[in-house]
Amino acid sequence: MSQSPPPGLPVLRIRGVNHHFGEGETKSHVLFDNHLEVMPGELVIMSGPSGSGKTTLLTLIGGLRKLQDGQIEVWHPDVGDYIKLLGLPEEQLVEVRKLIGFIFQRHNLFDSLTALQNVRMAQRLKSKSSDPDAEALELLTYLLLGDRDLNGQTQKPRVLYKPAALSGGQRQRVAVARALINRPKLVLADEPTAALDANTGLAVVALLRSLARVRPDAELDALVRAGEETSDAPRLGEWQIPLLKKITQETGTTSLIVTHDARIMNLADRIVNMERGRIQSNVVVAERLFVREGLRQSPVFAAILPEEQQKIADQMLVGVHPDQTVREMQPGRVEVFEPGSVIVRQGEAVDEHSKFYLIRRGTVEVLREQEGHTEKLDAMGPGRYFGEVALLMNQPRNATVRAVDRVEVYTVDRETFDRFRDVSRPFIDRILVNFQR
Repeated sequence: MSQSPPPGLPVLRIRGVNHHFGEGETKSHVLFDNHLEVMPGELVIMSGPSGSGKTTLLTLIGGLRKLQDGQIEVWHPDVGDYIKLLGLPEEQLVEVRKLIGFIFQRHNLFDSLTALQNVRMAQRLKSKSSDPDAEALELLTYLLLGDRDLNGQTQKPRVLYKPAALSGGQRQRVAVARALINRPKLVLADEPTAALDANTGLAVVALLRSLARVRPDAELDALVRAGEETSDAPRLGEWQIPLLKKITQETGTTSLIVTHDARIMNLADRIVNMERGRIQSNVVVAERLFVREGLRQSPVFAAILPEEQQKIADQMLVGVHPDQTVREMQPGRVEVFEPGSVIVRQGEAVDEHSKFYLIRRGTVEVLREQEGHTEKLDAMGPGRYFGEVALLMNQPRNATVRAVDRVEVYTVDRETFDRFRDVSRPFIDRILVNFQR
């Protein structure tokens, strides 16, 4: 059976999920019509204020709470199909839970067992390792509970300590190791770095990222800095990198993390924000950076504050990486043009429906007709923009832009364009002089 869903399909699909607590007069709705897809190998962070429904949604996904309304589908690698959680009997929910690695805010360790034994207890449920003790010890050592500290110096190992003799952060590291020892294909984590210092928090996120997919050496090396540096920025020890690579030889893990930890936001593939029981935004980090960089190239948006650029970018996003093709029914201001299609036509009047375009995928050619002759002015690919001159000068389009191959373009409507044109007016006025020469 396939370990992963067919290409382009998610490992987790959430559709129209609502939830309430209590009945009658005490009935309280906490989740409202939530939709989300998580792709294989993604590390997704779910953020939002306390009480926004993040933990409730996480427990529904994990089968720890009965789904009331809507549907949640989890890919089952052994079955080769999705398991639908609505109405699923308890015994089958137990089987779903076995697919998932849970990291709870409360560590839920066995008080009578050592750190190593707690990890081995989970390992016995599934692992077929030829040397399970060594595998568990490697994971705990990487998480700085073994015989080496961050700088590689000898320290007293904590692997044989029971939870009562460990600090809160150390117990959390044991809980992380226990959740990941069987290399689950789906990890659900509730504030996994809240009790951790910056270095071990980075170690946990680096571990989840490397379990998702193979990371280039340059990316891993960037997490290591010389030991004598005194900066407070988190880092990994140089000795942790080879161990990390050994631990993560098997990849494909998908992680959904509920957190308020701003230190790890940029390490995610995607950030989902919840407010008042609803998913309000669903942003691919790489896509946000791509769009922001494209906006910064335009004189209309270059002069506005970065946070305003980010707001515009988040309105435009479709929730998938810019390297991936847009599928139908994905939200966001993205338009698709087939080869040969005209996106804007020379001579078209500018009105309230006119747009600014940023190329997401594909190539366009810019053509201008003069005295019966068509001249090719330019060919543009991802990250380039067009359509701003006509909007700036409020004049008809001065060229035709045609799709060479299948083209996806982000769009900004006239209202948004004009609002930020006014903000950037002094900067733009200088540019208009060049256009009018």
